[in-house]
Amino acid sequence: MQVNLLARQPIYNKDNQLFAFELLYRNSSENVADIDDDFKATSELIANFCTGNLDEELCANSPVFINVDLEFITSDCFFSSPPLNVVFEILETVEITKESINTIKILSRKGFRFALDDFDLKGQHSKLFPYIAYLKLDVQAQSLDDVETFITHLDDFGFTLLAEKVEDKQCFDRCVSMGIEFFQGYYLQRPELITGKKVSSNKQVALQLITELNREDISNTEITAVIAADPRMTFKLLKIVNCPLYPFKREIENIHEAVIMLGIDVIKQWAQILTLTSECVQPLELFRTLLVRAKTCELYAKKLKLGNGQDYFTIGLFSGLDAVLNMSLAAVLNEVQLSPHIKEALQKREKRMSNILFVVRSYERKPIAVIRALPDDKGTALADCYWQGVKWADKLMLLFKN
Repeated sequence: MQVNLLARQPIYNKDNQLFAFELLYRNSSENVADIDDDFKATSELIANFCTGNLDEELCANSPVFINVDLEFITSDCFFSSPPLNVVFEILETVEITKESINTIKILSRKGFRFALDDFDLKGQHSKLFPYIAYLKLDVQAQSLDDVETFITHLDDFGFTLLAEKVEDKQCFDRCVSMGIEFFQGYYLQRPELITGKKVSSNKQVALQLITELNREDISNTEITAVIAADPRMTFKLLKIVNCPLYPFKREIENIHEAVIMLGIDVIKQWAQILTLTSECVQPLELFRTLLVRAKTCELYAKKLKLGNGQDYFTIGLFSGLDAVLNMSLAAVLNEVQLSPHIKEALQKREKRMSNILFVVRSYERKPIAVIRALPDDKGTALADCYWQGVKWADKLMLLFKN
């Protein structure tokens, strides 16, 4: 039986391109992190990561950040030589003593890379500054003015700044202006709303196409004609249906055949994705979050037997339309015709565990809290659906890049 022992959170650069992932321990038997035993948690996380039990595309060959405490660093479990593409995050529980400082100093000189996490601007952890590669600044724990003032005194150190808990675009832009290079947070989920902005002709065409694709009575012949009218979409869609995601015995040569082989719902799903990626004003890597969310909503809804999973996929995918198109959600929904129940789900902000979109978005932010709030069977199902969504989105992103 496959188990899930990790959570991951992406880290982006100032151009919104994926830089790294932070890996977080998850206890599959209890669906929570074993926060009372940092040594055990770190040991199991690294064991699972390094022994290849996880999907090989888990981190897309990107650097990974892993939390460690002093007990783990000084134990026999620690690496004998610096591992490639791994940054060790020093937990706030590490007491600053001559011993701990000297340990980090020696390992740093051997080539190990460290990040200082949960850093208090007025704390004693600054004594580790000469030996770290990254300094993570919690921009929710102190004001941005205090962060900016603090940064002005860091010129003598060679580490790179990373802002975490970046919750919106205004905060992101302010951090960029301070010279911070990397970012961790969820500002894609709460994008800056631009009101009264005229819809461009390209966006108008994209929204009209989405409307057409979401017609409940659209036939195989009609959807084939809609897609075939766009040569770029036709090419990309044929590339997708002939990739390893769909191991057909022979090559699918045209859209009509693809509709017959995969079904109209699957083709509509792909056509919507390709339409949005073609008009996405954000760097493509940020689209990964929406793909994971959409697939998780679809799979979780099916697990709970809530009806048409395709509808929940659409709800998850379109939950970030405002960020993708740089328009307010109200303006988007005014331009595109969707089924009333999908529109209602996108407009509602119900914070209830019966709301699939709310549950999935909450899991993205605070997986432990959500798992604890759900019955055991639902928590296990949600975690499993999320990681299936992650793997699916990773494979799809590789297709977009090629």
